[in-house]
Amino acid sequence: MRPRIGITAYWRDASWGPWTSMPACLAPQAYVDSITVAGGFPLLVPPLPEMDGFADETLASLDGIVLVGGDDVGSANYGAEPHPTADPPNVRRDAAELALLRGALDRDLPLLGICRGFQLLNIAYGGTLEQHLDDVVDGDVHRVRLGEWSNHPVEVVGGRLAELVPSGTEIHSHHHQGIGEVGAGLEVTAYAPDRTVEGLEDPTKAFCLGVLWHPEEAATGSGAPVFRALVEAAAAYAATRR
Repeated sequence: MRPRIGITAYWRDASWGPWTSMPACLAPQAYVDSITVAGGFPLLVPPLPEMDGFADETLASLDGIVLVGGDDVGSANYGAEPHPTADPPNVRRDAAELALLRGALDRDLPLLGICRGFQLLNIAYGGTLEQHLDDVVDGDVHRVRLGEWSNHPVEVVGGRLAELVPSGTEIHSHHHQGIGEVGAGLEVTAYAPDRTVEGLEDPTKAFCLGVLWHPEEAATGSGAPVFRALVEAAAAYAATRR
């Protein structure tokens, strides 16, 4: 049986066919494909923070979880005032994903945080975000404009990530926020050329990895080992449950 990997869903208005601006739970297909190719069974997880026992019931049915990219995390989650460039807070999604993330950490459920999910991982450990990288570095390195990928190399400096991604790998980047203060208990395992933190891990967990870039956009190349490692850790987790 393939290990079951949850994919946290966007929650926003979307349009398709004759339907315009309909509330929708969705995720880019690249995440689904990446998990499938790596040997996992992908399951979309809608944000339901109002449901009693939402996080526990969800995590009880999963062997691993991916917290995906998307809009900026609300600054209230790390005790800051919003920057003028920040997206409007998606309170529902923030609450749901932080509950899932903290529950996964409590269970030592294998987890992978990507871009927004990487930032949530830092927040869950008590860290903060730099809300607009243009204030401290050349933000064009990380996102030239909305809707277009930027590319830059990453320097991988340790952790499990060093086994999966060669240092100097060119990655897909699309973000304007980054790490401020690193959360207690997390290890920095990768940097951008401007020293923006690009990789975080908790070395005390079976598999707890966050990357600021988008490995799903290179799922048949440099991103594939990251997803295979998640699925392998999820299979080991599933075996302990059986």
